[in-house]
Amino acid sequence: MNATLATDLVFKPAGPMPLGRILRAYLEVARYEFITALRVPAFTLPFLAMPAALYFLFSVVIAGASTDPNVTANPQVATYMISGWCAMAVMGPGIFGFGVGLAIERDAGLTKLRRALPLPAGASLFGKMAMAMLFSALAAGSVVITALVAGKVVIGWGPLAALLGVMIAGTLPFCAIGLLIGAYASGNAAPAIANLVYLPGLWLSGLFFPLPAALRPWAVIWPAFHLNQTALGAAGIKEFSFVNPTWTAAVLAGITVFCTGVALRRLARVG
Repeated sequence: MNATLATDLVFKPAGPMPLGRILRAYLEVARYEFITALRVPAFTLPFLAMPAALYFLFSVVIAGASTDPNVTANPQVATYMISGWCAMAVMGPGIFGFGVGLAIERDAGLTKLRRALPLPAGASLFGKMAMAMLFSALAAGSVVITALVAGKVVIGWGPLAALLGVMIAGTLPFCAIGLLIGAYASGNAAPAIANLVYLPGLWLSGLFFPLPAALRPWAVIWPAFHLNQTALGAAGIKEFSFVNPTWTAAVLAGITVFCTGVALRRLARVG
C-alpha cells in the first residue's frame, strides 16, 4: 500500500504547453508592454505627438511659405517630406522603447526574474518589439493623416500604403539596435548611447533635406538612410531614390539579424 501511494505521488511532468496558451501568453505580454509605455508621458508624448507636430510645422507651415520653386513646384518634394518624418516616427520607439527599457530592467534584475516565471522563452522581447511596432504605426500614421488633412499627399493610395507599410516594418532594425544597446549598456548609460545613434542618424541621413555634397557619401552608414530609400522606392519616388531599394532592404535585414544575434548571445550569457 505504501509503495502504491509513493508511486501515485511521484511527480509526473506535464506535457508541452498548448499552442493557444503560448500565443495568448505572447499577446498578453505585448499588451502589458504597450500599456506600460502608454502610461509614461515622457515616452508617449515625444514619440506619438512630436513627429506629426514637427511635420506640420516644417513641411506644411514653413515649406508652404517658401518661395523656392524647387520646393513649391515639385510635387515629389511633398512625398519626400512625408517619408522623412515617418522615418523619424519609427526610429524612436525602436531605439528608446526597446533599448533603454531593457537596460533599466537588466539593472533591476527583472530579466533574471522573468526566467523563473512561467512565461514562454522570448515573450518579454516579443512584447517590447510589438509595443515598438504599434507605437511606430500610430506615430507614422499620424504623420500621414496630417499630410492628408493638409492636402500634401500627391501620390495614390497604393504607393502611400506601400510607403507606410515599409516604415512600420522598418521598426524592426531599430528594435534590433535598441536590443543591442539594452544588452550591453547600463540603465544610466543607455539613454546617452541611444541618443548618439538616434540624433546623428536623424540629421545626417538626408531624411528632411538633401545633404551637402561632402556629406552625401557618408549617409549610407545610417540605417535611417536605408529605411528612407526603401520607402521612397516602394512609393515610386525616383527623383529622391538614389539607391536600389532591394539593396537598402537587404542592408536593413542584415542589421536586424546581426544586432539581434549579438544581443541574444550577450543576454544568454549574462542576462
